[in-house]
Amino acid sequence: MNTRKSLLALSLMAASALAHADYTFSNVSFNQLNWSDSTLNKTQASLFGAKRNFQYLEAEGGMGRSWGDLYGFFDLENWNRNDTEMPAGDRRYTTKVVARFNITDIGGVPVKLYTHVYDTRGFNFFDQNRVLGLGTDLSFGKVWFKPFLGMHQELKYQVGAHRNGWMAGYVAGFDFTAFGQPFSVTQWHETEFDRSHYFTTVAQPSGFAGLVQKRTGQNGAVSLWWNPTKSLTTGIQYRYAVNKLGTAGNEYATIYTVKYNF
Repeated sequence: MNTRKSLLALSLMAASALAHADYTFSNVSFNQLNWSDSTLNKTQASLFGAKRNFQYLEAEGGMGRSWGDLYGFFDLENWNRNDTEMPAGDRRYTTKVVARFNITDIGGVPVKLYTHVYDTRGFNFFDQNRVLGLGTDLSFGKVWFKPFLGMHQELKYQVGAHRNGWMAGYVAGFDFTAFGQPFSVTQWHETEFDRSHYFTTVAQPSGFAGLVQKRTGQNGAVSLWWNPTKSLTTGIQYRYAVNKLGTAGNEYATIYTVKYNF
């Protein structure tokens, strides 16, 4: 075995060991999400999917055990808003749970059963995404990468539950030190493809009339975190979406976050 193959084998063994390590984390956070001007302008003029800047509170946690790992969060959006012109203050509740169960190792690479449920709901509205597939863990030094691929089912208000193509995605991160301080960069990304006609209708942006069908959509965020103490984390997130969130084309936002870690 040559040196390159030996290093790869050691990295995959380390990834397998990390995948089976025990860990637990939890935090609560305050978040301010500001859409870009272009996103606000075009969605306000579209038939639906209009965006507004908003605040949300989040509780987040996760754990890893010998059987696999579990992650989840709960968001209370528009917690501080009580607009009389908006039903129920436009308050929304969003929950995501991801569970990954160890199946086997192939050549030192863990194979996991991947499941996730994402649920968001508000006044006279709900949308729930369910994914079942396979995933894995890879780790190279301070870089970690967790991809998945699964079948996608969606349950939506006034639409019902239907198969909605496939979803592929990943979460990834990198820890580093700068100016004597600990930082990390993380990303989550999801690609939906071969979507059902039940869920492909999105509004055209300002300057275009009507609705269009988009069978592929992108969704994600890239984040920079500063961890000055064990209890405190602050960060800025670049949020993006393409042919998602009710609107055709690109949408962007910046999220400012302060977390308290337990």
